[in-house]
Amino acid sequence: MNKEVLIIYESTYHGNTFKIARAMADELNCELITTDQAKERDISSYKTIGFGSGIQFTRHDPKLMAYVKQLKTSQQQAFVFSTRGNPMPHKYHKEIRALLAKKGFKIIGEFSTKGYDCTGPFVLVNGGNKGKPDENDQRRAAKFVRSLDIIKPRIDLYLEKTKKSVGKEKGMHIYSINNTLLKGDLVTVNQAECIGCGTCEKKCPLGVLHLNKGKSAPYGELDCIQCNSCQHYCPARAIYIHGSWKDALRVAKRHANR
Repeated sequence: MNKEVLIIYESTYHGNTFKIARAMADELNCELITTDQAKERDISSYKTIGFGSGIQFTRHDPKLMAYVKQLKTSQQQAFVFSTRGNPMPHKYHKEIRALLAKKGFKIIGEFSTKGYDCTGPFVLVNGGNKGKPDENDQRRAAKFVRSLDIIKPRIDLYLEKTKKSVGKEKGMHIYSINNTLLKGDLVTVNQAECIGCGTCEKKCPLGVLHLNKGKSAPYGELDCIQCNSCQHYCPARAIYIHGSWKDALRVAKRHANR
């Protein structure tokens, strides 16, 4: 996981900003946390921090703004992002940019895209910007963070030739590399990176992953349908999916009668 970058977001309306924030975090291989989670953390060790939310009455979410106001002076880098109902970006980032600059942050970029809005005049037509942000908007968000030159390659230790098999657990292979345990083949959980939050267990539609002694492991990996939900939602980027076209055929055959 890229431990030099952190994304802090608020997405309280229709989950618009979460979609964008998640696309950015996936591309950066970094942690994604809410404002409430950030309050419990020391963020001073991160080189770059992204701040984003939906635009509410011409400014970022009040909760995010209040959090930025209480931050200590910093020499870190920051980027700003948002989702908005208005088709045009306007100057919605002006206030948060000013707050961050006052705290000593160096602003390295900003991104905004349309989001579904069902307030004001949009009520008359059952909401504006229906379906936004869509897949293309999420790709644009990923392209934006790539342009910031803060990406670190995601290293999948399972692919390293130096890993050693150290046994099995309920039919699941366990490997060791550089004193780090890896559990599973088709679905691999890096035990050093896993924070035991249980998100993967909740998101997996087939019940592949389960927590044991504060760590996640793929106890039913043969049932994996390669939907990537666990990898996508893991805040610590500790899960790696491995699958070829042969595995895709295996999935189809295994679940044919379901």
